[in-house]
Amino acid sequence: MLVTVAIVVVLIALIWRYTGRPKGLPPGPTCYPIIGNIGLVKPSEAIQAHRNLRKKYGDIYTIMTFHKPMIAVHGYDNIRELLVKHGDIFSDRPLTIVNGVLNKGKGLLWSSGSMWKEQRTFALTTMRKLGFGKRCLQGQIMEEVDCLMEELEKYGNKPFDIQNILNTSVSNVICSLLFGKRFEYEDAKFKHLIILLNKLLSTSSSSSPAFIFPILRHLTKSRFIKVQNIFADIDEFTSEIIVEHKRNFDGNNVRDFIDGFLLEQKQAEENTTFTDDQLKISVREFFAAGTETTSTTLRWALLFLIHFPDWQKKLRDNIDAVIGQSQPKMEHKEQLPLVEAFILEVQRHANLVPLAIPHAPKEDFNYKGYYLPKGTFMFFVLDSVMSDPEIFPEPTKFQPGRFLDNRGKCNGEQKEKLIPFSTGRRLCLGDSLAKMELFLFLVRFLQKFEIKPENPENLPPLEGNLGLTNMPKSFNIVLIKR
Repeated sequence: MLVTVAIVVVLIALIWRYTGRPKGLPPGPTCYPIIGNIGLVKPSEAIQAHRNLRKKYGDIYTIMTFHKPMIAVHGYDNIRELLVKHGDIFSDRPLTIVNGVLNKGKGLLWSSGSMWKEQRTFALTTMRKLGFGKRCLQGQIMEEVDCLMEELEKYGNKPFDIQNILNTSVSNVICSLLFGKRFEYEDAKFKHLIILLNKLLSTSSSSSPAFIFPILRHLTKSRFIKVQNIFADIDEFTSEIIVEHKRNFDGNNVRDFIDGFLLEQKQAEENTTFTDDQLKISVREFFAAGTETTSTTLRWALLFLIHFPDWQKKLRDNIDAVIGQSQPKMEHKEQLPLVEAFILEVQRHANLVPLAIPHAPKEDFNYKGYYLPKGTFMFFVLDSVMSDPEIFPEPTKFQPGRFLDNRGKCNGEQKEKLIPFSTGRRLCLGDSLAKMELFLFLVRFLQKFEIKPENPENLPPLEGNLGLTNMPKSFNIVLIKR
């Protein structure tokens, strides 16, 4: 009997030892044997859960998912210190279902190490040659904006949900850079992909156990198969375009990202990272990121214009006084500080990626007395910056004026500390493009239409649905042509 009790005690001790929170890590909630802190943070309620944990355990704490530690880092100074000052160390990604199973370490967004460095350098260089972040691209963006405006006029003052048509329009901008062409709004296959992409991003979460432990996909097989099928549909779509590019390839006429990649591939040596799979996955990631973040931010902007009609009038008056109905250009941005301030406050309040994409240190690191092991899953909580009352007083209030100085100019510390695209070496590749799109799309909306709610007595909610991004709930608008 005593022997049995002793064995049980030893087994419990071993389970506790190897599934508890390792010594040296930041503090955290009570860690239970085997399960750790499973169930403590529900993916759909992650923002408030992390705010509560911060109040209790401080700016840096550990949550255990089974035996795997997940470290959350809050506060602008901490995030900047680790991602900027020590950016090289924290530039890796942890193992997840995306890079471990679906992408197999390839791509741009989820890759790490030398693969990521080489491919990111190539992607940035190639996209810049195509006008990425340069004002020469604005004409191309405006062509798409005006196509959207013509399409929207067809709704004739009737309420409708703008989500899919807006996603298509924004996606066409990145498609023109990737594929060298845009797609018609009625293209059935392209519309289907846009809908699938939205479904993928609205139902997935980077803090769910299955995301962190790829092996758990076997317990949620139906959901994993759905994700796999969405990836496959997008890859099939882009593969057909890649095959067409290979057939018509001309190294002296690089028209888009795919051409640039094929040129690099032909010049590469053995064991190159410029493989067909790498191209396919990179294009998929550009396509998803280039569509989702900008179109969702624009939907948030339309929602705030509905809720704050006084700001809609201020913006329109500012635009009318400066450029009237003339085509907006990036040179006008400085002359339209109210528009920029409004966009910045939308980005802050929308809190699009509150936990950012997870990082991992590529070597053991000590910070503020805490041990951060190599490969650890780390969340840099951007929400802690967006909602910081020390940086943004009364953060729950929608106040675009906070970004304006006493001369009415849009600058200052608050603008610098707003980091909706994260910061450091893994700053979103498309941040410069997104800033151009947000400005040009929004100005044109205000020039062409008055944005009204479907029911003024029952405005759509300002609370979002948190998946991989924080999306507004579906809502209808009415566009009154000016």
